[in-house]
Amino acid sequence: MNSDAAPYDLPPVLDADTCAALEWPTLLAAIAGNCTSSSGKARALRLLPETDIDAARTRNRVMSELLDCDRLGLAPTARAFPDVTSALERVTKGGVASAAELWQVRELLGVAAELRVFARGRRESHPALSAAVDSPSELSGLEEDLTHALEPDGTVADRASPELSRARKRSRELREELKRQLGRLIEKHSDVVQSDYYTEREGRYVLPVRSDAHLRVPGIVLGSSASGATLFVEPQELTGLGNQLRIQEAEALREAAKVLGVLSGYVASDGDHVRAARRACEEADLLGALGRFARQTRAVVLPLEDEAHLDLRQSRHPLLALGPHEVVANDIAIRAHGALVISGPNAGGKTVALKTLGLTVWMARAGIPLPVAEESRVGWFDAVLADIGDEQSIARSLSTFSAHVQRLCSLLEQASPRSLILLDELASGTDPEEGAALAAAVLEELTARGAAVAVTTHYEKLKEQAAHAARLHNASVSYDFERMAPTFRLTMGVPGASSALTVATRHGLPESVVARAKSLLPEQSRERERAVERLERERLGFEQERAALQREKQELEQLRRTETLERDDSRRELEAEVERETVALRQNVSKIRAELLAARDRLKREAHDPKALRSIERDLGRAAQHVSLGGSLLPAKEPALPAAVRPPRFTFKPGDHVRVKSTGLAASVVDVDGDKLRVQVGAIKLILRAEDVEPAQAPRKPKTQSSRGPSKLVSAALPTAVRTSLNTLDLRGERVEDALSKVDAFVDRLLNIGEPLGFVLHGHGTGALKSAVRSHLSSSSCIERSEAADSESGGDAFTTFWLRW
Repeated sequence: MNSDAAPYDLPPVLDADTCAALEWPTLLAAIAGNCTSSSGKARALRLLPETDIDAARTRNRVMSELLDCDRLGLAPTARAFPDVTSALERVTKGGVASAAELWQVRELLGVAAELRVFARGRRESHPALSAAVDSPSELSGLEEDLTHALEPDGTVADRASPELSRARKRSRELREELKRQLGRLIEKHSDVVQSDYYTEREGRYVLPVRSDAHLRVPGIVLGSSASGATLFVEPQELTGLGNQLRIQEAEALREAAKVLGVLSGYVASDGDHVRAARRACEEADLLGALGRFARQTRAVVLPLEDEAHLDLRQSRHPLLALGPHEVVANDIAIRAHGALVISGPNAGGKTVALKTLGLTVWMARAGIPLPVAEESRVGWFDAVLADIGDEQSIARSLSTFSAHVQRLCSLLEQASPRSLILLDELASGTDPEEGAALAAAVLEELTARGAAVAVTTHYEKLKEQAAHAARLHNASVSYDFERMAPTFRLTMGVPGASSALTVATRHGLPESVVARAKSLLPEQSRERERAVERLERERLGFEQERAALQREKQELEQLRRTETLERDDSRRELEAEVERETVALRQNVSKIRAELLAARDRLKREAHDPKALRSIERDLGRAAQHVSLGGSLLPAKEPALPAAVRPPRFTFKPGDHVRVKSTGLAASVVDVDGDKLRVQVGAIKLILRAEDVEPAQAPRKPKTQSSRGPSKLVSAALPTAVRTSLNTLDLRGERVEDALSKVDAFVDRLLNIGEPLGFVLHGHGTGALKSAVRSHLSSSSCIERSEAADSESGGDAFTTFWLRW
């Protein structure tokens, strides 16, 4: 699309009359109002439908990717940028731009640079959009040169060149010297100077001296006040300094002009790139405006299909969709070789439906989002041709009907299988019977030539033909006879009554006149009108019931969503509660384990002291209360199990060997008191409930004792040693000191994950590492037993150890 085309300068394939009939310029003006720059607005006002389907698809891909970025909050934004067209044209012809104009070019390049950053970051995910707003990276150098040489206020910076910097510095020094001298002279001639200030005349510094005493201040008179009472005198002793200042200022202007000439040359040499940057900024501004239009109208981008057809769902006229009122959305469909005959009362929306069809085609070709539902389908039409409105021309001596016939001739010549033709009140303005016949013949010819035709009519003959002809289809806008107002609802497949007398009553025509008109109608017409009104009322009733059912469906869906959200919230709360209880449980387990380890260590140190043994027994009793049923780690009541799965109840007697369920420790029954048992675990006696223990075999002495003797507590049978990567520590090549530290960390890890045993691979070597490891394990209070691994587990190169729990 040529962005430099004049507004509304339509190519030959775009019909000017159709452009006006569809109010295309009005739509573009509404979109342009969303732009942030004058260049972007001009670009929007020049927006035209593409004439090639591939170009149109590219526009729609760009727009689709923009809306996708917009939903993610990542859409590119082109802040306001200046119009540099005139400056660019001047420097291209060899002229020199002003500092202010060159700074505007720099502002444009800054916006283009921001868009390049977006394009680089989205090139993979949004390639079409990135390409549309990208510009040559070579412009970065030009932007830097302009930024270095210019100030934001549109002046040349001192740093632009050494010569300019020296000239301006000398000018400032001379000006300061002049001001000091002026202050001195004001004090010297205070009796003749009108006030304690100085001013400038013709670029020279002067003193305001009384006209009757100016000879007392030698110098040049450069002007006077309006009253003549004050003369402005440049003191003679300042003339030399003033001349030097004028010379330095002229030198600074010459140097600034040189800088502007150089910068203008830079811009001219990069003219094509600058124009590309301008197009990128204009495109980004236009896309931003289209994105805002899409949000305002809830519009979508649809893929363009090859077939010449339209199947619009929930469509709305774009200009009405921009308005403050809710617009009735309608379904409407049309295709090549077919005609849609739209009937119904005046002001009911028939012409709006025609314009919606035409605008939809042109908007899709121009890459403008469509205010329709996403399930709609839009095909490609080469031409949209419309005859809407009064074509009367006094200058050409044409009546409305004559102008209408001439337009029909033109449309017949241009009709093709790729044409969408829109006819408002076809063949009206003449004898109704002849007009109806002419309308039917025109429709037959247009559809025979393959065109897709939409026509509005009040002719009953045309409605009847649409009801029987294969290529013609009826549609109608309805009228609410209860409210005496149009509904603007379009119904496919059903003809509509014109209801002229009802509309006349609504608009204030006297009832007596309307009643007389009804009496003049043939009985057949009156009967048909009553039938139509009856059918319309029934249809409106069905519509209301359907709307009520739809509302109920939406309410049910909302309730279902609410229920799902509440269920999800409850599940999350339950999971959080379980997590809290798990953390508390772990803390309690750690605490009880620490108590048991402390009791074991005391037993080791103080086993010979009876008093200490009783204290240790009490500590173990408290720990057992935590892990028994009803304690802090197990619920007081477990759910009752069916008799078929309820665990068997055992009877115990003194001397029986049992195992404590919660810890796995082996014990022997000392005494039985109902459901309570007094059991002995090693040298410690505990009181437990019968449900807390289960029968166990008598412990057997292990074949190989640990190097430091058995524990004071009687342990359960040691598990079979099976070596895995999880429970094996490789110390080969380690020094003894480092190896023993790793053994301690390894034992701690096994305790934390609940692993009952471990293997240490130390190899044979000199035997020093093997001896140190085995000695270290045998002295650890966490190790129940340690020994060389059997041949199946690696032999003497490994040491196997069992953890004490």
